[in-house]
Amino acid sequence: MIERHYKTRELAEILGLHPETIRRAAQRGELESIRIGLDRIYSESAVQRFLASNADPAVAALNSRRQTRPSSNGREAT
Repeated sequence: MIERHYKTRELAEILGLHPETIRRAAQRGELESIRIGLDRIYSESAVQRFLASNADPAVAALNSRRQTRPSSNGREAT
C-alpha cells in the first residue's frame, strides 16, 4: 500500500501551523521526515505519530466531539 506524503507547507496548512514549526519539529526529531533535494517530506504515519505524541487528552476529546471546523476568525461555525 502506498502511503500519502506531505511537503512542509502543505502539512503546515493542514495542521494549522506555521511551516517553521513543522521544520523545527523535524529538526528536533519529533517529526520524522525525509529530505529530497531541498524539500522535506513527511509520511502520513509519521504525522499520525507526531500528533499522538503531542496530543493533550482534553483537547483530543474536545476535537473528537467537534462536528465543524472553526472559521478563520476564530468563532465556531453555526
